Amino acid sequence: MTFCVFRTDRIGDVLLTLPLAAALKRHDASSRVLFCARAYTADLLRLSSDVDEVIVVSDTDVSLYAPGFVTELRDRRIDVTFFAYPRPGLALAALRAGIPVRVGTAYRWFSPMFTHRRREHRRTGMAHESEYNLALLNPLGFEYTKPPPPRLRITDALSSTARELLAASGIREDERFVVLHPGSGGSAKDWPPEYFGELAAHLLRDVYGLRVLVTGTEAEDGLKRSVLSIAGARAAALPADVSLPLLAAVFERAALVVANSTGPLHLASAVGRPVIGLYPFLHQCHPRRWGPLGEADIFTPAQQSDCEDCARENCDRHDDMRRISVGDVRDAAMKRLVP
Repeated sequence: MTFCVFRTDRIGDVLLTLPLAAALKRHDASSRVLFCARAYTADLLRLSSDVDEVIVVSDTDVSLYAPGFVTELRDRRIDVTFFAYPRPGLALAALRAGIPVRVGTAYRWFSPMFTHRRREHRRTGMAHESEYNLALLNPLGFEYTKPPPPRLRITDALSSTARELLAASGIREDERFVVLHPGSGGSAKDWPPEYFGELAAHLLRDVYGLRVLVTGTEAEDGLKRSVLSIAGARAAALPADVSLPLLAAVFERAALVVANSTGPLHLASAVGRPVIGLYPFLHQCHPRRWGPLGEADIFTPAQQSDCEDCARENCDRHDDMRRISVGDVRDAAMKRLVP
């Protein structure tokens, strides 16, 4: 049997969908699991042992009239599709390709294109994203157990290149280092860069021989410079143009990764690293839904006990990332770094 999972949004979303691929493999070990994703995340998916092939699309959706893509789907003789991130063009393409079983949500205008529908509103954010994805198996009556957190396989070639990249950034192979990722690409509220800088300065002072590596995209160069200006001479920055698989290989060598709610936090978890995640408590961004699946310490701003909006997780006044103290994050990091 051939399954195909459609998930064409961002890094974290895709990584939190890998448990669905793992559950499909465990349901039928002889099956093939395909994954339809953007080129942006395709190379990460190729590092998963639960994904046999990646179908690449150029954007989150395809044209409602995409004959070439329809032919591509038809040629793969797919039996069952799962729409973890439903898009109308992709749903229509699967229908036109004659895929017999198409599983998606029940509450979209294009839901009639699905043969099996899951009646659940994700926007309430009351379950974890990986659980919402696994629940797509329920309309088919599949029996499954929750798989372990996803793991990406770092090849020897990637690991070797990561060592070279770290050396070029001034971090020797025998040096322990912590990764700080101060941006989020706009996916969530961010902990202030000066707090990341203060955290780095504390850790570099208190942990003998430690180094700090600051990561981010080219658009986040300003954030990285702010962190480095406070952290001191034993902090370094990774170049911005690093591929996602290579970034994963760098993370695999780190002692700890500290980041906002963003894809690289999930990437660090997927290569088995302990992480500290910094999250707002607004329900649409809450770690209850978007937290990492691996070993993690999670911080959110403290809710105001007498605030009705806080109780509804809908309070911008008190959901201020500055209310997460550097001292609390530093203490959690020290417990990870100094057993």
